[in-house]
Amino acid sequence: MDCARLTAKLPYFGWSQQQQSAWRGGLKTMSRSALAIFSWAVVTGLAMGKSSLSTEQALAMSLFVFAGSAQLAALPLIGAGFSVFTILITALIVNLRFVIFSIGVQAHFSHLPAWRRATLGYFTADFGYLMYTSRFGEVQTEAERKNDSYYRTYFMYGLATGNWGIWQAGSILGILGASQIPDEWGMEFAGTLALIAVIVPMLDHRAARWAAVVAAMVAILTYSLPLKLNLTAAILAAIVVGILADRSSKAMR
Repeated sequence: MDCARLTAKLPYFGWSQQQQSAWRGGLKTMSRSALAIFSWAVVTGLAMGKSSLSTEQALAMSLFVFAGSAQLAALPLIGAGFSVFTILITALIVNLRFVIFSIGVQAHFSHLPAWRRATLGYFTADFGYLMYTSRFGEVQTEAERKNDSYYRTYFMYGLATGNWGIWQAGSILGILGASQIPDEWGMEFAGTLALIAVIVPMLDHRAARWAAVVAAMVAILTYSLPLKLNLTAAILAAIVVGILADRSSKAMR
């Protein structure tokens, strides 16, 4: 009985079925952007692992800061020996967008206790904010919140949990794996991963996928061209194939 009572007080296990369903829904929604989040986290982790920080310091920065852009902005300042004040101000300026995010969702979660709002504020990042506001534009009344057992609140919990978990997995992998990457690869390798994170989510229809496949093939087959003209050839081939594939799709409808 004591064990059951203890379990009932734990997050998720003590929630109603509707609240658990809402949390899983938020987690599933966030998982659609898992590749983009994970890839960018790996890039950030690699940058921290290759910086002047120790492994322990890099891991602590990932867990407690949880802001990729601020982390990347702070790393060169830390390496150059700038003052803590300068580093904090830089991170604050880079993360000013989160103030806007907070204002945007404040009315949705004003009913929560201060400590819950503070916790949610730490876990909420760009993807979570965008996904939540695009799905729930209007603020619920108190009666509406109670009728659906605070569904939206627990959906946001799922978004935040998924975002944080995916990010930390990628970031920690990058930190621990940085020592295995040759120094001569430099940041080009990290830049390639970042581009993959941006491009892959865009391949959401047939024309885009065909264009990407053809571009990759042309770039490889014409690699010997001077002045990196293979990239120009790949772009032109992708444009042509994308247009033809798009027209073919429309003709079949």
